[in-house]
Amino acid sequence: MDDQQKPHDPTTMRQFSQIIAECEDGQFNADLSDALRDLIGDLHNAAVSANGRAKGNMTVKIDFKLDGGVMTLTTDYSTKAPKAARAHSVFWATPENNLSRRNPKQRELELRTVSEGPREIRNV
Repeated sequence: MDDQQKPHDPTTMRQFSQIIAECEDGQFNADLSDALRDLIGDLHNAAVSANGRAKGNMTVKIDFKLDGGVMTLTTDYSTKAPKAARAHSVFWATPENNLSRRNPKQRELELRTVSEGPREIRNV
């Protein structure tokens, strides 16, 4: 009798999703679901300040150990949420290899103090 002719055993898990659902008595599936929701929230928040784009990932790890006919699965996962966007700062290099906030190619305005004495009010 080949595999397709055997009667279906309800305790046999053929689908990956069934295995995930059973790991750690269902706690692994619950933890993955919570982590996925958190990651999606982080992606939405990061996309607000990044022109609607954000990247992240989730890695699921399952270690299998067969010992005397007993299969032991050890599970883990990790997520990587996008970093918050940082503001840019503009500087110019000086001839001495330092940084300056002033553009050396731009002329400086000669500003003067305006006296705060009485002013004439004009009607236009």
